[in-house]
Amino acid sequence: MLKASNIFTLLKTSEELLTLHNIKEAKLDAEVLLCSILNIKRSKLFTMRSDTLTQIQLKQYQKYLERRSNREPLAYILGKTEFMGLEFNVNSNVLIPRQETELLVEEVNNQIKINNYKEILDMCTGSGCIAISVAYEKDVLVTAADISKEAIDIAVGNSRINKVSSKIEFLISNMFDNIKDKKFDIIISNPPYITREEFKTLEEELLFEPKNALVAEDDGLFFYNKIAEKSKEYLNNNGIIVLELNSNISQKIVELFEIYGFIKIKIIKDYANLDRVLVLKNG
Repeated sequence: MLKASNIFTLLKTSEELLTLHNIKEAKLDAEVLLCSILNIKRSKLFTMRSDTLTQIQLKQYQKYLERRSNREPLAYILGKTEFMGLEFNVNSNVLIPRQETELLVEEVNNQIKINNYKEILDMCTGSGCIAISVAYEKDVLVTAADISKEAIDIAVGNSRINKVSSKIEFLISNMFDNIKDKKFDIIISNPPYITREEFKTLEEELLFEPKNALVAEDDGLFFYNKIAEKSKEYLNNNGIIVLELNSNISQKIVELFEIYGFIKIKIIKDYANLDRVLVLKNG
């Protein structure tokens, strides 16, 4: 149980607690959680070292630390995260947007600029982070689809927060099932792609995220196969596909799309030098 003390002492105690529970960035997490309670930026925290929390604030901070000690992700505790400089609400119905996925958005924005693409499909949209980030930056119309109503509800809310709801149509759809009579210049997807074997080795934080948004059957290829099989019906002749990759099976994914007549343009590596984004053109 935390004791009432000044912020400097409180943070030291909290860092030690999180460290005991194998939290990698214990100091940072303790600070971020406290800033959320105080509704301040981290830069201000260090000017308040001698201040104390109210009993209500202390009790809330204790709850946050307990949740983080149980390895619940920071973004779920706070209920929000940042992606491409924008704020997104998240909960356990959607994956937490990750820095690596920003590479996909950057590539999509680049392709839109070069080719003047206008119609975009974001398959497996989740929190809507990809669709919203693209719509925020570019003059495009985006269709964003997900099988989960709960995910779509969050994505719709995020589109309103970021003032792009007029540029995005959200659909509850099992892959392409409810996408009728439309053609797109770009099909984007960050689909479930973790294999069942890989799932067994994930860090504890990932086990809080929706399993159906992480794991794919057929050794991680199930959703890639669905996209490869159907995309030609929905893609304009000069259109492209931009996918986030499971780096462990990236070559299998490329070969799968080549079977369906798509041509690899390039693979973009992430910050760990792993295959992360695949760009294909309609062959």
